[in-house]
Amino acid sequence: MPRWCANCGRNVEEGEKFCRQCGMPQHLEGEEATTWILSPEPPPESERPTSSVHSGSTSRNAPPTGAAYIPPTTPYYQPPSSMAYPPASGPQTNISLGAWLSGGWEIYKENGALMSVASFFALAIAGFTGGLLCGPLLVGMFRMAFKTLRGDRPIMRDLVEWRGTFLQSFLAGIVFLVVHVALAGAGNTSGFVKLLYLAALPFLSILSAFAFPQILERGTDVVHSINDAAKLVFSRDAFMWWVVGLVFAAITTGGFLACGIGGLITLPWMISSAALAYRDVFGIDDPNRTNQ
Repeated sequence: MPRWCANCGRNVEEGEKFCRQCGMPQHLEGEEATTWILSPEPPPESERPTSSVHSGSTSRNAPPTGAAYIPPTTPYYQPPSSMAYPPASGPQTNISLGAWLSGGWEIYKENGALMSVASFFALAIAGFTGGLLCGPLLVGMFRMAFKTLRGDRPIMRDLVEWRGTFLQSFLAGIVFLVVHVALAGAGNTSGFVKLLYLAALPFLSILSAFAFPQILERGTDVVHSINDAAKLVFSRDAFMWWVVGLVFAAITTGGFLACGIGGLITLPWMISSAALAYRDVFGIDDPNRTNQ
């Protein structure tokens, strides 16, 4: 019986185990067909197992890398929240006096010598002008603290960088100066007047700590700045804010009373602590914002 090669179709003669034309093995009668075991076909590209690839790598055989770099953080600095301003429900009222004091000290230490020298000139200028420039000078000190808080390096010129803030900060300084004089009794030395002044002094301290940063950070006028600070302070947490103001005022004054020039440390320290408190309560604007 004629047979043909299943591969090339050639007429295979009797007894041939392999086709002479293509070499294909031929099945002879009485023999079991040879079983050829072939390797399985590779799975489609989409079904192939993949090895882990490091994020950001475009090479399939990228060498392993070490742990991702995490920038160092400081205890006082936190990136600003996604909201430049507080939510519509109002400022946050989480009072963290200890954290503000310790964080403020870290902010001050970043540029301690510069801020102490700036405090000396601020006090000298304020004294020479009879206190009339206290407001703009305070804004200058707050500008230096906020720049450090945002990771920038302040310069001495920040103390007198008053563009867009001079008028409102000047008026705010006059308001606080008049209130201080009025509460002090304008020469009245009675015990009741002194007691009243001492009781009100912490409130004045914390109000100024929030009003002047408002003028600097948000460009608000003196009325809105003091009003927003007063709404926060004279609330159900009024006593706690009184305590915060008392501590701020006591540390600042204590530096001057203890060794005279100690205030050149305690003053910028408390301004830095107030800047940190303002950030946590009211929020701060984008760090890349440039004040006009």
